[in-house]
Amino acid sequence: MIVDAAKISRFSRESFTKLGMSEEDADTVTTTMLEADYRGIHSHGFLRLPIYVKRIKKNFIQVPSKVTVEMETEAMALLDGHYSAGQVVGKKTMEKAMELARNHGIGMATAKHSNHFGIAAHYALMAAEQNMLGIVMSNVEPLMPAIGGAEKVIGNNPIAFASPTAEGDPIVLDMALSNAPLGKILFAQAQGKEIPKGWGVDKNGEATTDPAQVLDGGFLSPVAGPKGFGLAIFAEILTGILTGSQFSKSIPSMYDMKEKQSISHFMLAIDLSQFVSGEEYGNRIKTLTSFVKESKKAPGVDDLYMPGEIEFERERKNKESGIAMEENVLQELYQLSDELGVSLKEVVLQD
Repeated sequence: MIVDAAKISRFSRESFTKLGMSEEDADTVTTTMLEADYRGIHSHGFLRLPIYVKRIKKNFIQVPSKVTVEMETEAMALLDGHYSAGQVVGKKTMEKAMELARNHGIGMATAKHSNHFGIAAHYALMAAEQNMLGIVMSNVEPLMPAIGGAEKVIGNNPIAFASPTAEGDPIVLDMALSNAPLGKILFAQAQGKEIPKGWGVDKNGEATTDPAQVLDGGFLSPVAGPKGFGLAIFAEILTGILTGSQFSKSIPSMYDMKEKQSISHFMLAIDLSQFVSGEEYGNRIKTLTSFVKESKKAPGVDDLYMPGEIEFERERKNKESGIAMEENVLQELYQLSDELGVSLKEVVLQD
């Protein structure tokens, strides 16, 4: 079904503020979920609102938020999120990276004691919007085994890159390091649908198309086998290992309501104006794009896309029509409405 984005967003903000979150922070978290749903990444959209609320009520996500700078040099900083919402910590971490980049050409900021921060592209695009290159990584709870292993030892740690362009949308790559992120498995289960073969295996390491078997003691499969596993290891090194926070098997599941998570983020911003003229960079990006877009197409292919282009097109369309949402996801939001006493009415635009 198609739902009213404005009404769902209002409900999200009011739910968070009722739980003690500031209006600014509630807007930050809501914006990232809305952006995900607009871009068709429903695994990180309002599907996540109920679990965020549960973790706030358990005091696993700190409200009101507190984010401090623990260490800072000319071009590096370490932030402590004090278990605040990951989106709030992520935003402040990229803001710090960009501040350092404006002063020194390049800025790296890491954060510890954070939570799930939504789509990584959101923070990389913050840099691209300021004429900077943005690189973002985060660790998550272990979801994948080592190659040949049968135990979860590493997260499908997301990475994102974003570059400004001379005109039009930025170029952006946002990917988890599994063939599919956990959220897509959860989304398939919510839809009552099978998953494609190769997304995950059951607890015995056997390939399965049943999302429940992946979620019940199974594993996600790393993208490109050992290559994806290797990238996940280095993303772990740049986040949990580097910040001195939780990493690998020491991170509890987001859905385990027994203890806090301590997620870490890595963000890098490069101020292009201190490296190359904007005109030259823009022209070279434009040429690169033309090489891709105007290259020979395989039979049956209508168009060729730069990274992120499809998602931007989808976002523009959904801003006009509303966002897609599964009925059982909406039912969870209605239950949350009753639980919190926050109104959620007449949100369905089209069944």
